[in-house]
Amino acid sequence: MVIFVEDDCKMYDVESIKEILNISRSKIQRELKKIDGKVIKYKNLFLYEEKILFNLMEMILIEKMNKQND
Repeated sequence: MVIFVEDDCKMYDVESIKEILNISRSKIQRELKKIDGKVIKYKNLFLYEEKILFNLMEMILIEKMNKQND
């Protein structure tokens, strides 16, 4: 898991997000295109701020709850 800290803000790469959320890389990338947020490119890695990770968690939780209720 790769976590960077810049300006008191934790930054995560796609592989770390994949491990945390336990979903496929392609689904993460599709959802990241929909979300606006701070993205930094560092040594061939795109780093996303912690707020984006929480937004993804929320979206996936809602999606899974909707599937269970159907």
